[in-house]
Amino acid sequence: MAALLVSGCQPNKDADFVWHDYTKRLESVLEVPFEPADFAPLTLPKAAHQTPTRLNISILQSFKLNHCKLGELIADHNSSLGKVAPPSQRLIYHIRFIQLAPECIATLDDSALIDTLTLGLAQKQLQALNVFTQMLTHDKSINKRLFIGYNSLTLDQMQTGRVEFESALSQLNTTKQKIANQDWQQIEIENLEQVLAIFHHQPLLNQYLRSLSLSVSQLTAINDYLFNHQAIAACRPGHANLQQAILQNLFHKYYLAQTQAYLSQLNQLHYRLSQPMLQLFDGTPYQDYVEYHFSERGDALPAQLKQQMKRHVKWWKDFRQSCDIAIPGS
Repeated sequence: MAALLVSGCQPNKDADFVWHDYTKRLESVLEVPFEPADFAPLTLPKAAHQTPTRLNISILQSFKLNHCKLGELIADHNSSLGKVAPPSQRLIYHIRFIQLAPECIATLDDSALIDTLTLGLAQKQLQALNVFTQMLTHDKSINKRLFIGYNSLTLDQMQTGRVEFESALSQLNTTKQKIANQDWQQIEIENLEQVLAIFHHQPLLNQYLRSLSLSVSQLTAINDYLFNHQAIAACRPGHANLQQAILQNLFHKYYLAQTQAYLSQLNQLHYRLSQPMLQLFDGTPYQDYVEYHFSERGDALPAQLKQQMKRHVKWWKDFRQSCDIAIPGS
C-alpha cells in the first residue's frame, strides 16, 4: 500500500517537468538566477484550398449510368452530403471514380457520354496527387496533430502508440506512391477513414513536436547559462569544493539518469518517424515545416539538438577537468 501511494505521487516526467527540474537544481547549486528561454515554436503554415475540376453530365446521361457502380458513385457524390464532403471523402470519391470509370465506359454506346467520361477520367488522373495533398493539408485529424500544443511526451511512455502511428504513416505513403505511379487498381482507398482515425486519437506526433521544440529551446538556454557562469562552477585549488561535489552528483542523478535518458528516447522516435514523415509531406505546403522538425538539415531542430547536446557535454567535460574528476570509463 505504501509503495502504491508513493508511486501515485510521482510527477509526470514530460518535457516540461524534465527541463524545469534540471534547471531548478542547477540554479540552486550555482546560486545564480536562471532565466528560461521564451518558448516560441514554429507555427503550421496555411495551405491554400484547391477544388478539382467537376464532371458535368446531364440528368439524362446520368440515367444511362444506372447499371454501373460508377453511376451510383456519381449520384452519391452529387447529393447534398457529397457537396459538403470532407477532404478524405473527396479523395475516396476521386480514386473510386478512376477505378470504376474504365469498366463503365466500356459498356456504353453513347459517344457524347463516352467522351465526357473519358475526359473526366483523364482529368482526375492528372489531379489525383493534388487531391491527395489537399487531404493531407486540410484533414482536421492530421492538422491537429501537426500543431504544437501544451502536452509533451513522458519519459516512461515515449513509445506508446508508436507502432500504430507508424502503420498509419506507412499506409498513407503507400497510397501516395501508388497515385504517383498511376497504379490505380491497387489503391485500397476504402480504409482511409480508419487510417485517419489513428491520427484523431493518437497524440504521439504533436507531443513529439512539442518535446523536440521545447528541448532545443531549454537546452540552448541552459548551455548559455552554464557557460556564462563557468568560473563559478569550476574547482578552486586549496578550497573545500562542496558545491562542485554537489554538481557532480547532480550530473549523474539528474542529467544522465533523467535528462539525457529523455533525449535518448526522443532521438529514437526521430529515427523511426523521420523518413515516413518526410516522404509523406514531400511536395506539399507543409514540407518545410516537417523538414524543420524531422530532417537532417543543419538549421533543423534535430541537428540543433545534437549540437546543443555536444555543447552541454563539453561544459561538463571542462568542469570535470577543473576538478580533476576522471571521465567515466577512462
